[in-house]
Amino acid sequence: MNKIALSLPGSSGNIDNPPGLIFSGDQANLASVISGLLSIAFYVAGFLAFYYLVWGALQYIVASGNKEQLQKARQRIIWALVGLLVVVFAYLIATYASEIFPPRKGGVPF
Repeated sequence: MNKIALSLPGSSGNIDNPPGLIFSGDQANLASVISGLLSIAFYVAGFLAFYYLVWGALQYIVASGNKEQLQKARQRIIWALVGLLVVVFAYLIATYASEIFPPRKGGVPF
């Protein structure tokens, strides 16, 4: 098993990997690391888009007939929906691409 070691100044030895940070087996390749980060990015982007949608809706309610505030709220809602659609389509494209191009073990990628 491969371990990552870190030596700190003033310490007498190496510090082994914390539990869960052992890069071996399925977690040893770059694709699995990027896949995990991409999954987190989709969740964060979806949450932010939903947050801006709710924020725009609350601005719309609080505007109380002020035309300028209503326009700002409308624009926030529209861009939040556009962002949510971009996130959904990016997720669908990434999922579709992972189905078409399955990972290979070793060798040249092309």
